[in-house]
Amino acid sequence: MKNLSETATIASCQQFSPLTGLSGEEQDDLSQMIGEFQQTKATKEPDLASLQQQVEALNQRLAYLTAMFLTIDRRLKPLYEILQLTLEKGDVLDQRINTIIESLRSGKPL
Repeated sequence: MKNLSETATIASCQQFSPLTGLSGEEQDDLSQMIGEFQQTKATKEPDLASLQQQVEALNQRLAYLTAMFLTIDRRLKPLYEILQLTLEKGDVLDQRINTIIESLRSGKPL
């Protein structure tokens, strides 16, 4: 009697049946390689130490990116304020120029 993993391997190999260019021997080799790969994948359990290292690396990377973001934000805030003041200054100058143009057109002194 076949065990469950062999049955699953055979079923998964049947999904690859459109590979008509392969000989029977090549199909057997392919199904064997797929079966071995699935078995090693299923038996390989995550190591707690490696998972902990990955989490620690992610934490360090997140801390680095957060510090970088805060640095960029700190540098962009004064630039934003300068741009905002420049825009306000441009609006005031536009109002003054419009007032002068209206005064010249109407002939009234400022």
